[in-house]
Amino acid sequence: ELENGLISRFTGGDAGAFAGLVELYKDRIHQFIICILGPDREAEDIAQEVFIQTYKSLGAFRREAAFSTWAYYLTRNVCRRRLRDRGREAGLFGAADDENRHEPRDTAASTELKLENDETGEIIRAAVAGLSPLHRAVIFLSCWERFSYEEIAKALDIPVGTVRSRIHNAMAALAQKVKPALNPDRGERQ
Repeated sequence: ELENGLISRFTGGDAGAFAGLVELYKDRIHQFIICILGPDREAEDIAQEVFIQTYKSLGAFRREAAFSTWAYYLTRNVCRRRLRDRGREAGLFGAADDENRHEPRDTAASTELKLENDETGEIIRAAVAGLSPLHRAVIFLSCWERFSYEEIAKALDIPVGTVRSRIHNAMAALAQKVKPALNPDRGERQ
């Protein structure tokens, strides 16, 4: 696998191999930062900070988890520090807090269907943006990255049971936000 080869080359002394890892992960890390912090003017700086920390720490990476899990864990920590520095962390990933690059290609032939799909996508993106940072993070890791519950738990440093409940709560919150927008006629009849 390309990722493991790059890690092996880097830990073997080929500093240039790190550029390949950055290329593989830069968009994913940037999206994850936006999931946690929302649209942030400093997202690029934060991503750079994540990669600097990754560069410094990669020699200590023990491969007990996938590199992606470890990279998201580092990203979570950098975002958490930024929020703490701003006085906004408030248990972002703690047990008490419960409140795109991989978009599918549009294969619709008709313009009308494409517009409908674009509107639906916009409704869903707006609904996800309205979720709490933790809910956005679990949705991102679960739906976009297709992480297992165990991988999400490692990346966010929370128990697996908490991941299950957070995903359930995030999906329920998303359904509540999306349902009225996608079925406006139903809301009027009830």
